[in-house]
Amino acid sequence: MATLRDVKRKINSIRSTQTITRTMRMISASKLRRAQEELEKITAYALRMEELLKRVASRVPEHSHPLFLERVEPKKVLLFAIASDRGLSGAFNLNVANTVERFVQENRARYERIGVYVVGRKIRDYLRRRSTETTREWIDLKTVGSEVAGEMAREVTDLYLGGEFDKVYLIYTQFHSAINQKVMFEEFLPLKPARTDEGPDYLYEPDTQSIIDRFIPRYLFTKVYFALVESQTSEHASRMAAMENATSNCGEMIDHLTLVYNKTRQQSITNEMMDIVGGAEALQST
Repeated sequence: MATLRDVKRKINSIRSTQTITRTMRMISASKLRRAQEELEKITAYALRMEELLKRVASRVPEHSHPLFLERVEPKKVLLFAIASDRGLSGAFNLNVANTVERFVQENRARYERIGVYVVGRKIRDYLRRRSTETTREWIDLKTVGSEVAGEMAREVTDLYLGGEFDKVYLIYTQFHSAINQKVMFEEFLPLKPARTDEGPDYLYEPDTQSIIDRFIPRYLFTKVYFALVESQTSEHASRMAAMENATSNCGEMIDHLTLVYNKTRQQSITNEMMDIVGGAEALQST
């Protein structure tokens, strides 16, 4: 049976943990607010880029850009997986890693090669333990910036255009609310915009090909940057929820141990009183 000192030590230890988890929840909440502001800014821009791609693609031939051409019987696939470097965020990293692992297991016999372009230390370590090939690793990213997103977009595009991979899928976590995030699995390359014939025709200056050549890289950069911001926002939301649950669990454990402490203390007092009464009765009987 635990002594009063042991129970008291456990209560103090859990209170210290509760202080840490409460502080981490407050920090994550602050970061989440800033991330949501950034996400709101990029969301409107990303949606307009998607709409513009549909309009432009519907009026140009598929051979106008190599990223529009779908390769026959793709044999090499790249998974562009975005997670994070830090843990203590619930199932945020695990959900992305499980999506990658499930795709690899289900399609290993279908493709000659399945590579993974990894963003985040946690998913990198997860895949290493399972001997999964990683083509490129991005770790220790302090903040999501345009330079990083641009370099990622260029590297993935070069891997596709160089023939190392025939298809690229983008995997990231989409933010819906502070308690709801969803892992997205989207085809990134080749580009397959939903073509539409609605709307007026356009006059291109200087020419159609020049516009396409400049627009496609900008669209890919926006897509990658949007996915990074979505993932970062989801990470902060998931960590805030995880730390809130941990704080609540610590409170429940403290209440339980406090009850145990009081019962143990009461039992010890009762035992002492019984000893005193027993001793007094023994003296009276002599």
